[in-house]
Amino acid sequence: MILVSVITGASYKSVDPSVAIDKYQSAISLLCDAGRLMQAAKLSKQVAELFENDEGTAEEADVDTQRRITLAIENYEQAAELYGTEQSKSQQSQCLAKVAELCSAGLDPPELIRAAQLYDQLGRQCLETNLLKFNAKGYFLQSVLCHLANGDSIGASQAITRYENLDYTFSEAREGNFAAKLIESVENFDPEGFATVCFEFDRISKLDPWKTSMLVKVKRSIDGQDGGDDDDEVDLT
Repeated sequence: MILVSVITGASYKSVDPSVAIDKYQSAISLLCDAGRLMQAAKLSKQVAELFENDEGTAEEADVDTQRRITLAIENYEQAAELYGTEQSKSQQSQCLAKVAELCSAGLDPPELIRAAQLYDQLGRQCLETNLLKFNAKGYFLQSVLCHLANGDSIGASQAITRYENLDYTFSEAREGNFAAKLIESVENFDPEGFATVCFEFDRISKLDPWKTSMLVKVKRSIDGQDGGDDDDEVDLT
């Protein structure tokens, strides 16, 4: 029964994602009952990806898009929990990072505090192993950006203090330096300084779409704008 559901789901992934999701969810339930949690986790992640990437039709309302993103988040969370139970920390972290990404850049309104807490958690987990500790700075920067995008420079400053205590190299690293200068420009309502800081960071470490979307929110707060739907309308430099 499990195998049939998985095979049927796979055959419908590109044809009718809704059918694939239904079949995969049936298989996940059966796999969990059978104690095969790793396989259930993999299917949960695939379901999340289907929800995330299924753009639907042009006629679909925004509320449907938000519902789809919410379901993607729920399934990434389920996958993360299952991977965690099986002690698959790397896969668990990947799923939690997707939850944070979708919470901060996919939902409308975004859940920036929730995302900041998840990036904080992921950074701390990286510090627990020598192999991953250098990834912590990236997650800590993302947490700070979420606080700033939420209009909370005090929370961002407090976060930096925590990260400097957890990782003594953070303040001197590119990520820590970038975060500190961003906070300074926000607190001084300095759009020119903000633009320079973004330009200098981007010149060495290219800003990815997620960071750009957070920085756009921050720049709007400096410019005194109430928001807007199109991030491309705001020039970071």
